[in-house]
Amino acid sequence: MGKYIVEKVSVPKNSIANESLSYIHYSDAYKILLPGESAHDVKFIASKFLTTVPSWVSHLMKVRDRVVSFIGLKTSSLSEVENIKLEQVSRIGLLRILNCSLHEILLGEDDRHLNFRVSILVEEVNGLNYLTVSTVVYFHNWMGKLYFFIVRKVHKVIVPAMLKNFVRKRHIVKI
Repeated sequence: MGKYIVEKVSVPKNSIANESLSYIHYSDAYKILLPGESAHDVKFIASKFLTTVPSWVSHLMKVRDRVVSFIGLKTSSLSEVENIKLEQVSRIGLLRILNCSLHEILLGEDDRHLNFRVSILVEEVNGLNYLTVSTVVYFHNWMGKLYFFIVRKVHKVIVPAMLKNFVRKRHIVKI
């Protein structure tokens, strides 16, 4: 696989993200083809995806955490990301594991300004395996709208970059 093409798609209809919030004000999803030799276990893939974050994304999260800590929003603890366990009630940085199924893991957090969910879904279509990362957001107030107005611009770059980095580094082959 020479090129790593990330496709912007709708949140898959069968995704548990669609039912995870009382109302969805914003949603997006990005899909990438997994190499043929990839593992198909969603927990394995999700743990690798969440631990192969490009360094520039980690730096942006640190800046975000410093800024939002002044206004009382929740911050992440990315130092916890090394040995993650994808079980309900566990945390990965800012994210809580909310739901796990055979093909999907739903993460997210509720804060005073907005609630968000991130779905990591592995699907087989015509013998090919795809990874789709979807985000859905519910705004509580004007602060949530303002915050996400700013974050959305970076979010649309971060998720595709994380998918490309994940597949390019080939950290998805179970040994």
